[in-house]
Amino acid sequence: MQTHTIRLMNHRFEVPCEPEDQAKLEQAADFLDNKLDLVPHLKGETKILMVALNICYDYLQLKKDTLAYTDHLEKQLDRLALELNNNAADETP
Repeated sequence: MQTHTIRLMNHRFEVPCEPEDQAKLEQAADFLDNKLDLVPHLKGETKILMVALNICYDYLQLKKDTLAYTDHLEKQLDRLALELNNNAADETP
């Protein structure tokens, strides 16, 4: 495994990363750096922990919303399958 250098809060970090994952790592570092820039009034560990907490909260909300939407789609598919089966049974001589 290779390492890839990213920059966060004016620090350089060598991160183990497969070459095919470097673009995603850069995106993640840019995302985190942008989030850190949104709270200039916080410093050091407090800043990092608050941003991490916000990212985790957003992740959990997105996960909950995604699971609810997936459940909704599965119920729609079940209803459509039942309707198709009923229509097929009605058309059988």
